[in-house]
Amino acid sequence: MRYQIQLATSVDVAFLAAVMDEDHEPWSGGNAAVPIDRLLQTCACSTQVWAARDSNGTPTALWGVTPVSDDPEVGHLWMLACEAFDNNAAELGSLSRLVFGEMLSQFPRLENYVDSRKVRAIELLRSIGFTVEPAIPRPAADADFHRVWIDSDRLMIGGRACSLPN
Repeated sequence: MRYQIQLATSVDVAFLAAVMDEDHEPWSGGNAAVPIDRLLQTCACSTQVWAARDSNGTPTALWGVTPVSDDPEVGHLWMLACEAFDNNAAELGSLSRLVFGEMLSQFPRLENYVDSRKVRAIELLRSIGFTVEPAIPRPAADADFHRVWIDSDRLMIGGRACSLPN
């Protein structure tokens, strides 16, 4: 399937928020926090949010980046993909490379902490070139988390940095 990546609109975010709300348990792992609220807060804090839309114009994924408060050179990346990508990790990886390339034009370094139970997300990030550090326990979250990061010179495709078309 072909996808278009563009800056996300409020309609894209609302659509994916509704999908999350309908399917609350798998998105949140059963936690009490409402995922729709977390998504909206995260989008509001992000410098930019991108959306992938399928050939029908339906949003299927969101990516965003927020500045790290104590280091303006580091962007805190996040992503959300619908089940459309469950059996197509390669397509999600290709789209993510493009978006991360754009993020790396804003921030020389991207990083985040990923729950060690999110094996597919960790493998996706590793395949794109992210360094995945050993998991460390976070008692407050009752889980182990990997610190993942990438510098702007590490995201390469075909020997050159990738970016979104203007």
